[in-house]
Amino acid sequence: MITIRRATYDDVPALHALAERFLLKNLKDPENTGFLISNFSPDMYKNYVDTAEYFWVAEEDGKLGGFLLAYKSESIKPEEVINSCLRYSVVQPFTLIKQICGSGEVRGAASALYAKLFKEMDTDLALAAVVNEPLNTKSIEYHRKVGFSHLWDLHPPADYDGVTRARSIWFYSKTDTRPQTRMAQVNRHELVQHLIEKEQGTASLYMHEDNLNWTKLGMLVSFMTAILTAFAFLLERDATTTNNWIVSVLVVFGFVVNIMFCLKLKSGLNFLNHHKKNLRRFDDAIAGMMPSIPHYLDQNTVKQSVTVRVMIALPLFSLGLWSVCSALLINKYFFSFL
Repeated sequence: MITIRRATYDDVPALHALAERFLLKNLKDPENTGFLISNFSPDMYKNYVDTAEYFWVAEEDGKLGGFLLAYKSESIKPEEVINSCLRYSVVQPFTLIKQICGSGEVRGAASALYAKLFKEMDTDLALAAVVNEPLNTKSIEYHRKVGFSHLWDLHPPADYDGVTRARSIWFYSKTDTRPQTRMAQVNRHELVQHLIEKEQGTASLYMHEDNLNWTKLGMLVSFMTAILTAFAFLLERDATTTNNWIVSVLVVFGFVVNIMFCLKLKSGLNFLNHHKKNLRRFDDAIAGMMPSIPHYLDQNTVKQSVTVRVMIALPLFSLGLWSVCSALLINKYFFSFL
C-alpha cells in the first residue's frame, strides 16, 4: 500500500539525494531515463516544505517511492522566469508542477502522487514544463499517459548552468478544455500540416544520410580490398627486390584511408542522430496536438540499430587490421636485415 504524506524537514536529505540521482548532469542516458533540471539545494527544499501548497512524499513499507513538488500560480516568484511567463500567458489560475520524481523502488508511486494532486488541487488546470533539449522522452511519454496534453513550446533564458534549453509546456485539465492564453492563437490543423511537412523533410534527410553512410562504408571495403591485395603481394615478394619507399607509401596510404573513413562515418552518424532527434520532436509535437495520429517512430526506432553498430565497429576493425598488416610489412622490409 502506497502512503502519501506531506514532506517534512526530516525528508529533505533523502529527497535531495533522489533528485541528485536524476539530475541531467549525473545521467549517462538522460533521454531514455528521464531527468530533472532544477538543481535545488537542501535549503531550497526546506523552504518549499514551508511554502509550497503541494509537497508530498510517496512511501511503501518504509521505502521512498518518490516525491511531488507543486504550487499555485499566484505563488510563483518574479525570479522564476519560465514560470512567470506561464503565469502571464495563461489566463486562468493553475497549479504548477515544479518537480516530480520516482525512485523506481515503489511501482506506481508517481501515478499515485499525480492522482492525489488532481483530486486535491483547487484549480481546474495543472501545468508542467518538460525539457526538449535534450528531449526528455520518458517524461513526455509519462505525462501523456497520465492525461497531459501539449500546449506550446518556448525558448526561455539560460538555466542555472548557463545552457539554454527549449521547453514544451503540458497541461492537465479537469474540464477537458484547452487553457485560454494571451498568446496569439493559430489554426491547429494548419500547424499540424506544417509539422507533418517538416517531419517528412527531416525523414528524407535522415534516409539520405543513411544511404550516404552506406556508400562510405562500401567505399571503405573497396579501398581495403585493394590495399590488402597489395599487402599480400608485397608480403610474398623478396624484400631485397622491392624498394622500401613503395612499402612506406602503402602503409601511410592505408592509415590515411582508414582514419579518413573513421572520421567521415562518425560525422555521418552524428548527422543521422541529429535528424532522428528532430523526427522524435516532430513526432511528439504532432501526437500532442492530434492524439488520433499514430506515432511515426516506435520504441525500436529510437534505439540504436544493428546497422549503426556495424558502421561504428567496421571502420575500427579495419583500422586495427591494417595496423597489424603494417607491422608485418615494416618488420619484413625494415628490420629483417638488422
